[in-house]
Amino acid sequence: MGIWLRRLGLLAVLGFPIAVLGNRLGAFHFGIAFQIIQWTVILALAVFVIGLLVSFFVRKSNPASSKAARAGALLCLLPLIGIGSQMVVGRSVPQIHNISTDITDPPQFNQVVALRGGNSNPLAYDAEVLGPVQSEAYPNVKTYVSDLTPSAAHAKALAIVGDLGWELVASDEEGGLIEATETTALWGFKDDIVIRFQPIGDQLEVDLRSVSRIGRSDLGANAKRIEKFLQAFDQ
Repeated sequence: MGIWLRRLGLLAVLGFPIAVLGNRLGAFHFGIAFQIIQWTVILALAVFVIGLLVSFFVRKSNPASSKAARAGALLCLLPLIGIGSQMVVGRSVPQIHNISTDITDPPQFNQVVALRGGNSNPLAYDAEVLGPVQSEAYPNVKTYVSDLTPSAAHAKALAIVGDLGWELVASDEEGGLIEATETTALWGFKDDIVIRFQPIGDQLEVDLRSVSRIGRSDLGANAKRIEKFLQAFDQ
């Protein structure tokens, strides 16, 4: 039995990379990848508990089986810790994926719309629902007021977009808009960003909006993306 527990432990370790690679290579949709991860957690937890029990009870009668069962249990710590940490992050942030510095009049996408596809999350921003949740969770995500001219701000923003590795989709200096897309490193998810510049008197309001194409929760990624841009813009 210990040998089988070790083999199942190895299978649990492979579950997450199989889900990621399969999704990135287009072998299956993210929904299937998510199911693989769910089953990976169940398998890892079962093998971990059973492996420890078997290792303890047969440690004298069958040392080899005890060692194999213990190895299977230890292997399962990898997916349990890795996936478990993501679950903890998911529970610590609200289940939203549409973040804007301006929650009353969020920047609107133009060119990005055609790229998102019919299966993507809707772009509508429900201020009554999302606004209070976002403000409480991400108080630093708010409009940035700059003393730069619109032209200088636009040029600076374009440079930051490049530095952050975002894919530039559209640049409209006259209209005060920049649209871009960032592809996440692990899963290859595409999140869309729009940057808006609005002159207010002798100053300039800089607003950003970041929206995930898929997934109910972004694990805080969109807010972090906006904060990273604003920090760079403030320097």
